[in-house]
Amino acid sequence: METSENKKPMGLGAKIGVLASTQGVTQTSLAENCQISRISINRFFRGRSEIRASDLVRVLQTLGIDLNQEIERKLGLSVYQQLPR
Repeated sequence: METSENKKPMGLGAKIGVLASTQGVTQTSLAENCQISRISINRFFRGRSEIRASDLVRVLQTLGIDLNQEIERKLGLSVYQQLPR
């Protein structure tokens, strides 16, 4: 019997896989749109491997998430503001 103590937290790849699934985006279409192999996408979703940051950004953009915009929002920046030096 599996308890909550034995459960592994859902990794980032698995969460993104669920997001893709809820949007009806297949691994094949995601791979084609992001120019990543379907096998790499599958391994990432299953927590078997990592992907490059640039690939992650493309995957998220394909799923409607602009990582740069999210970071700016968290920092309270507009696109016209610059970080303090």
